[in-house]
Amino acid sequence: MNRRNSIDISVKGLILAVVVIIALVLSAISLYMVSRSKSTINDGNTQYSELMSDYSEINATIYDGLYVSGDKVIDVIKDCAEKLDQGVQVMTIMKSQTEAGAGGKADEYKTSDAYVEKKFKKSDAEYINPSGTFVGSVNKNGNGMVISILFKQIN
Repeated sequence: MNRRNSIDISVKGLILAVVVIIALVLSAISLYMVSRSKSTINDGNTQYSELMSDYSEINATIYDGLYVSGDKVIDVIKDCAEKLDQGVQVMTIMKSQTEAGAGGKADEYKTSDAYVEKKFKKSDAEYINPSGTFVGSVNKNGNGMVISILFKQIN
């Protein structure tokens, strides 16, 4: 009987050793997979942040290279001027001709009321012709954030 107990004990000890080795191997594999997936998760978070940043500025970035009417420029001033650090800038044809050729300074509108409060005459250089055509361009800072929209009148 004594001999049989020692065989049972050695078999149980061997089974316990195999279970411990399997647990250690599974733990090592799990740690390896977790460390490998961290970079993938970080890349995904970075892409998500960039996507959300682009989405939050979509109202401004859609005007980059877009041809719009003067009516739309006035709407953009009303909607976006307060949200941008340098507001909405407008360069009319008359403004560029009256101020040192094409190097004239664009008018800046930093609040939604900035254009509405001024009562422009059609003969003013700052007057935005509602039927005129403007091309938009977006200015970004060093961090890639939109700081202003510039509209230049082309006709």
